[in-house]
Amino acid sequence: MMLNHRVRAAAEGMPRFDRAAIMAHAWRLYRNQWTGARPANLQARRKSFSRCLKSAWMTAKWDAAEALKTATQRAADRVQELTFELMRDDARDWRVSGRADRRAIYTEIAGLEGRA
Repeated sequence: MMLNHRVRAAAEGMPRFDRAAIMAHAWRLYRNQWTGARPANLQARRKSFSRCLKSAWMTAKWDAAEALKTATQRAADRVQELTFELMRDDARDWRVSGRADRRAIYTEIAGLEGRA
């Protein structure tokens, strides 16, 4: 179902993106991918550039979302990452010692929770 009203590109709350920088990033990704590669047909190269452009847009949107986060949100995200790291550490083989890693992770989590 299509809506009958238009949403302006610069609507309030929506970030503005530097489309020239995004396109330049996509071309950099594309050139890095095809440098030294053997020749391919035009369709494969177009599909490849499409993926690079999509990746450049995803990166720009992620950067915009990260810029809007507060320090508390960043700390909460880091605590979640460290919790996942502890879970991965629990899944290690019992012969592998990770005590120093775990101690460092617990110290960092305590520091982050103390600031929040």
